[in-house]
Formats: sequence, C-alpha cells, structure tokens
Amino acid sequence: MEHWQAWLYVAAVLIPLGAFTIQILGMRWLGNKNAYVATAAVATCFALSAFGLFSYVTTGPGIGTFLALHAHHGDEHGEDGHESGEHAVQHGDEHGKADEHGKKEDAPAAEHGGEVKDAGGEAHKKEGHGGDSAGEGGHGAGSHGPVVWKGQFTWTAMGALMGKKPLVLTLGVYIDLLSALMFTMVSFIALMVHIYAMGYMHGDPRYPRFFAYLSLFCFSMFGLIASPSIFMIFVFWELVGVCSYFLIGFWFEDLANARASFKAFVTNRVGDVGMLIGLGIIWSFFGTFEIADINAALSSSKLRDDDGRLTRQIAGDDVVVSIRSAPNEDGSPGDMVTKSIPYVLLTVAGLGIFAGCAGKSAQVPLHVWLPDAMAGPTPVSALIHAATMVAAGVYLVGRFYALFTAETLLYIAYTGGITMIIAATIALVQTDYKKVLAYSTISQLGMMMLGLGSLGWAAGLFHLITHAFFKALLFLSAGSVYHSVHTYEMPKLGGLLKKMPITGFCMLIATMAISGVPLLSGFYSKDAILAATMKFANETGHVPLFAFAAFGSALTAFYMFRMWFLVFDGTSRSAHLETESHKTEHHGHDDDHGHGHGHHHGDPVAHAHESAPLMAWPLIALAVPSVIVGYPITILPFGEPILEQMIAYNAPVATPSLAAYHVPAMMVSLVVASLGIGGAALFYSRWRIFSAEPFAKRFSFLYDLFRNKWYFDDLYGAIFVKPTMSLAKNIAEFDKKVVDGIVNGSGKVTLLVSRLSGLFDKVAVDGIVNSLADTVLAIGEKGRGLQTGRLRQYLAFLAVGVVGLFGFLYVWIQG
Repeated sequence: MEHWQAWLYVAAVLIPLGAFTIQILGMRWLGNKNAYVATAAVATCFALSAFGLFSYVTTGPGIGTFLALHAHHGDEHGEDGHESGEHAVQHGDEHGKADEHGKKEDAPAAEHGGEVKDAGGEAHKKEGHGGDSAGEGGHGAGSHGPVVWKGQFTWTAMGALMGKKPLVLTLGVYIDLLSALMFTMVSFIALMVHIYAMGYMHGDPRYPRFFAYLSLFCFSMFGLIASPSIFMIFVFWELVGVCSYFLIGFWFEDLANARASFKAFVTNRVGDVGMLIGLGIIWSFFGTFEIADINAALSSSKLRDDDGRLTRQIAGDDVVVSIRSAPNEDGSPGDMVTKSIPYVLLTVAGLGIFAGCAGKSAQVPLHVWLPDAMAGPTPVSALIHAATMVAAGVYLVGRFYALFTAETLLYIAYTGGITMIIAATIALVQTDYKKVLAYSTISQLGMMMLGLGSLGWAAGLFHLITHAFFKALLFLSAGSVYHSVHTYEMPKLGGLLKKMPITGFCMLIATMAISGVPLLSGFYSKDAILAATMKFANETGHVPLFAFAAFGSALTAFYMFRMWFLVFDGTSRSAHLETESHKTEHHGHDDDHGHGHGHHHGDPVAHAHESAPLMAWPLIALAVPSVIVGYPITILPFGEPILEQMIAYNAPVATPSLAAYHVPAMMVSLVVASLGIGGAALFYSRWRIFSAEPFAKRFSFLYDLFRNKWYFDDLYGAIFVKPTMSLAKNIAEFDKKVVDGIVNGSGKVTLLVSRLSGLFDKVAVDGIVNSLADTVLAIGEKGRGLQTGRLRQYLAFLAVGVVGLFGFLYVWIQG
C-alpha cells in the first residue's frame, strides 16, 4: 500500500466478508447471535470509514481547502456569478494546462513534497498525505489534483497474445474523497438498517441467514466503492446483483416474492450486456482497466469545450489520448503510450456502461424491477433504495464521468428526466405506501441522472448522498408503520401520528427533505440540480431538461405529502371504508408483503402502537443527517453547501460554475415545493377542500395510464414474456412429441430387439446347449448301470474285453 490510510478501507471491505464467513460456517452454533456478528462488523466498518473521512479532510487536502472553496463560492453569490481569480485558476488555468499528457503525467505536482497551491492560492508543501492525482491535473480541485490513497497487487497475469503484453488483473483499493464520502454514508445507513432489522425481523425462522446475506451485501457494495479498476468493479457489480436476488426473494415461499427476485436479476442482466460491451471497447482501445488512468487521459482540455464536455468538434473523429498502459506483471505502473479511439465507438462505450447503470439504478426502460423488489423485507428495501444497489448505478456514472461524450451525457440527462416524470406520475395514484416510496426512489434516481447529464457532476452525486439518508428513513418508517398496523393500504389508515409520534415525525422530516422544504438536506441538493439544468438549458437550448427537474420536484412534493397525510393525518378511515376494502385490495396493485404477522381485521389504526426502541432509535439517528447533511457553513443557511464543495473537489473534469443560477433555482425550488405541498394539503389533509375522485373520473385516461404504470409491464409482457412463454411451450411440445418420440421410439425398438434376442437365446442357443446336456446326461444315466460295484462282474467284463481286444488285433493283423 502506498498510504497507510488505504489499509483502513481494505479492512472496511474485508470485515463484512469475514463476518459472512463466520455466520455461514457457524450458523447452527451462533443461531440468532448472527445478528450481533453482522451488526458489530458493519459498526466497525462505519468507525473505520468515519475515521478515514476525518483523516482525509484534515490531513489530506486539509479542512482549510474546503472552507476556502466554500467561502469563495459564497462570495460568488454576491458577485452575480463572476469568477474570481482563484476560481479562474480552478476552471480556466487547469482546464487549459492540466492535460498536457506528455509533460503532466510525470509532473510531481501531486507527489510527496511537491509544491502545490491550495484553494486560497497559497503555495505549500504536501507532506506525504497525498499520492497521486486522480485526474493528473486536478480538475475541480484547485491547482493540485485530489489526494488519493491507493494500493494494489497483481492477482493474475494472462499470457501475451499476438505480441501484446499480458493482461494483468489487479486487486486493490482506490480512495479519493468521493469514495471516502460514499463509504461513510453506506456504512452508517447499513448500521442503522442492521440495528432496525434486529427488531423488525425478530421471530423470523431464517433470522440468522438474513443477517448473513446483509453482511455479504455490505461487502459487495464496499468493494464496489473501493475498486480501482474496471475488472474489480464488474466483479462486485455482479455480487451486488446476486445479493439483491437473495434478499428480494428472502420470503421465497410466496411465489410473487420469488418472481420479483427473478425479475430484478434478469432485468439487471439485460443492462449488464451493454455494460460488458462498453468495457470490452474500453479495454480493446485503451489497453488498461485502471479507472484513474482512463479518466486522466480523457480529462484533457484539448478534447473538451469551455463547459468541460468532450465533443467531436474539438476531439475530432478519432480521439487521441496519452494514457498509462496496464500495470506490468510485477505490479509496477505501465508506460505512457498514445492511444486513439473513434469518437463514435467512445460514445457507444459510454452508452454501454450507462446501460448497466440504468439497470442497477432503475432508469427507463429498465425500471420495472424496482417496485416489485418491495417483496423483500423492509430493511432490505431501505438498504437497496438508499445506499447499495440503486446507488451503485449513479455512483458508477460519476466514477466514469470523463468517459462520456457530450452525446452520451445528453442521453443520460433525457433518460433521467423522463424516468423522473414517469415514476412520479405512477406514484401519484398508488394506494400502497411502500410502492409510493419505490416509485419515489426511481424518480429521484432519475433526477440524479438528470443532474449528472446536465454537467452537474457534483450536484447529482450530492443528491445521491442526501437522498440516501432521508430515503432510508422513509423506508424504515414505513416498516415501523407496517409492523404496527399490518397493512400497506393507505385508504385504511389515517390518524397514526397520535399513536406513533416518533415514527410520524421522523417520516415527516424525511418527507419534507425529499420534497425540498428549505433548511433540510434535500432542499440544497435539489437546488443544485435545478441550477445545473437551468444553466444547461439556458446555454444549450434543452429547456425540457429544466422542465423535467422543476415539474418532477413539484410532483414529488405532492405525492410524498399525499402519502404522509393519508397515513398520519386526520382520523382513521377504516370504519368508513369497511365495505370498500376488497375493492382497494384488488385495484391494480400487488398483494401486501409480510414477514409472518397476520393482518388485523376491522380498524388497523385501533391496534397501532409505537415501535420498540430498537426500531425507533435508527429513525431518530437517520433524521439528523436528513436535516443537516446539506448545510452550508455560514451564519445563515444560504450559500453553497460544504458537502457539495467537498464533492466538487474530486471532479474528474472541469465543471462549469453554477453560482449565477443558485438564487433563481432556489426561487423555483421554493415555488414548486409550495405548489406540491399545498396541492396535497388541499386534497388529502384534514383541511382538504377538494376530493380526488372527481378528478380521477374526469381524467380517467391519465388515471388509468398512471395506475397501470404506463403499461410498461403489459408492453414487456406482450413483446417479451408472452412470445418467450409461447416459444417455450412450443419447444416443450416439440421436445415431448418429436425429441421424446424419437427417444422413446428408439427405446421401444431396442426393447423389442432385446426381447427377440432373449427369445432366440432361450429357444435356439439354450435349446442346443440344453439338448446336448440332456443327451450327455442320458448317456451318463445309461452308462451308470454298468457300475455295479461287484468285483467278479468287473473281472468278467475285463476278460470279455481282453478277448475282444485280442480278437480285433488278430483280425486287423490278418487283414
């Protein structure tokens, strides 16, 4: 390892794997103590991650770097977005100089003892905390590159082919600030989920196995975050998919749950086909799996416009880069070589990688698996939707960002925007509050992709982190509600705030955060994405992207507060809906998911109670970052959030300043949030003025469209499922009648031949043998009479014999 801090993250990756091994091998002996092993492991990972992040911020670039960046961007708000000299260094001078690969690759700017400048412009010496620049030019990170802690060793080296050097596969870790932030976020949420699950899953017959799967899930996600190469990323990418299959179908006795896990697995494999194509193109043309080297080569300002986009107009039909080749067999760095790739193929490679990300992060058209993933236990839903599987796709887009051409980014932006609107409209009409949260996740993931595609690299990843906290809180709160009332149907509920105040207020905080209410984390991250899409629309003319972000945010506020009002506000509606309960249960959504609890009959709210402390404490713990994680460090809660600046420090390419757009974006954010919340209050709160039913009847076409999930499942059923099933049935019939007919016919002929052969053997062969035996036996029987046992008779026979012999000899001699 080049840096001792990297060992922290090696341990953080391997500890859950060790816990999984102990739990699987010792499951019978440990029993329910598996939960303590798993929770202790993830708690240790969180402690290591938190210490690693603290070490990075304080001894890597230094806390002053982020404070200076923060103060500078705060000043920009007051200067109408004009860049100061310092910002010009970051986004201008670096953009023009940071990629002269022939000179820059070997420059010691980020090496130990090299002289660099911090965000304040003062020269200082790096004292051995930073190693290599992730971007070799420090785009977005001041005049020096981001600090990186890394280490790796050669796992295997495949033989050289056609005169080329061997394919070297390495294992290791690559920790920059983005990795450190993701580690801390994922480990904290995983710890809360583990604690919560100890109460939620209590009494489940496979309780120990559940926690073993959680440990493997955490190992997979930690490995994905820390991976320095495409090879390692793909290995852990597939492990995450396998773990989701295990956990979504954890209650596999219910056929719907088994189908949901299979649907998730197959849908993600469709995306992974594109990802494999993209990775194959990258290896074929660049000859390396190292992500940092690929990003460094493609971050050159010679290939990019003033906004940091990789365009054909600048890069040309063939993109020529200077890139470090794959490591040597002894693990030493490869040499600097010049490579070229057709611009079209680079675009295809980016689209292929995004296909894999679209599968994991449930983007249209591969979004259909995520709502059905609610079949798993609620702690699994929280982990998948907040910090692991769906976060992996967005994280990978951010990690491969320098690879994406301008056309690929535009495709990502529109895919994210369309996904955001489609999922939000479906959430509007759901009666199952867990399904509302599922479609909310798809919508918010779309918003993250929209921000990333609109050149808001830091904005999209900022929302990924803030969303993780309040989405985990929402799902765990939903589990707390179900654990008490044993139904997911919102029309049966109402008035739960009095019965479950901790759950109700924690869920309200999360609902406000995701809706963009000021002073909560979601307000700041949504503001950043709105600013990015506003700037992008203003400069490129792609106004629909900003419209997607604004309209989607309004819909989010509406359906989230609709959910909260229906569940917690007013009084119970069950007494008034007793006769209609069967209608709501069969009105186009799946059956309730459960974990062994029976359903209450009558009024479920009457039996409601606050969850046990083991489930309530994680809710309170998650509510805190849901409020404060997006705060700027200023007297007033306005300005650029420090977390966004920390993320921007790590940007792989120079990204445009959004300072001039934050204030108008904030105004838009306030307006759309107010409209969404106000609309929900008018229709669903105790003070409601309007009823939703007349609107549903008047706009029945839209209602049916949203209720039937835009007919995606029906379309896939008609195009893929039914033809596949029909083909399978025809093949089965062919197998049964033709293949089996031939096989069975051959068997019958063989049986007939064997019977004839047996008959011939019995009648002919056995007849001859038996006849000969019978003859010999008869002769033996006749000859046996000569053996009388009398000596005088034997002497008489001997005498006769001798006389006869002499007579024969006499005749023979005479003749």
